[in-house]
Amino acid sequence: MTDATYKRPINEENYAEIMQSVVEPFVKKYRKEGFLKFNDGRQLHYEYYIKDNAKANIVIAHGYTEMLLKYREMIYYFLNEGYNVFAVEHMGHGLSSRLTDNPNLAHIESFDMYVNDFASFVNNLVKPKSNGLPLYLYAHSMGGAISVLHLQRYPGVFEKAVLSAPMLAPKTAGFPHFATKLMTRAFILMGKGGEMVFTEHEFNPDRTYLQSGDTSEARFNYVHAKRKLRQEYRTCATTYRWLNEALRIIKIMLKPESCKKITAKVLLFQAENDTLVEPLHQEKFISMVNNGEIVKTSGTKHELYLSINETLEPYLDRIFDFLSE
Repeated sequence: MTDATYKRPINEENYAEIMQSVVEPFVKKYRKEGFLKFNDGRQLHYEYYIKDNAKANIVIAHGYTEMLLKYREMIYYFLNEGYNVFAVEHMGHGLSSRLTDNPNLAHIESFDMYVNDFASFVNNLVKPKSNGLPLYLYAHSMGGAISVLHLQRYPGVFEKAVLSAPMLAPKTAGFPHFATKLMTRAFILMGKGGEMVFTEHEFNPDRTYLQSGDTSEARFNYVHAKRKLRQEYRTCATTYRWLNEALRIIKIMLKPESCKKITAKVLLFQAENDTLVEPLHQEKFISMVNNGEIVKTSGTKHELYLSINETLEPYLDRIFDFLSE
């Protein structure tokens, strides 16, 4: 049943008011949350949303330095379109466990931990609650990299995957990848793998949407205001180990034989003015999967789901057309 106040996309002129009075209360009605606990003491914060008569399940894999509250609007759309939603905060993000005491840092020893954690979430929480309905993926940026590795290692789990500006290769502040790998490796050997990369910075409470990967000022302001309220939501920078791992997995994700293992139908969105991930690697990847399509979006930045309505509307329309095909 579609909510009576549902409109896609919601008005930017009174965005905060609609989010607070309509969207947040609506998704809260369905939200259940908890922690997936591991034998090593780590725990991952998750949320799930179950609707009556759902037609499929959407699993969200969020991006680097993000948290689930950033996806409230997308969850609202998914629910109103008749999908159950499942989402987990990756290691070092949001309310999940961290490997560093600095809340600004997204740190990981190996991207394999991200992938293994995500697989555990899918196997132990999503599948048992899926009611036998199809599983679809919606992944952004770093979540796209995690999802690609998962799709390659566990073919057949997901029937469809929407990859929104996936991090098939990060941009490295103008430095060549090979030089960045050598530099990060040197810092790791010096025992500084868990330290902030020198080009990064601490959380800036005065940051504006012009400095972000968003084109919608209203959407940026709403999320940024929430980030300022909790220390756990201020993750904003990477470590030398994380960056080294992000570069290490490029060749793995782009192996032709690995891409051919993907059984899911893939829809990849590319942002025209993306300053965070490399576009050519996205195009190379989509050319190698068995059933893939790329959509190049004009006038957009990295966080496509936080775009102005002019570009968000066709983005959403294409996603839901793809999922319902």
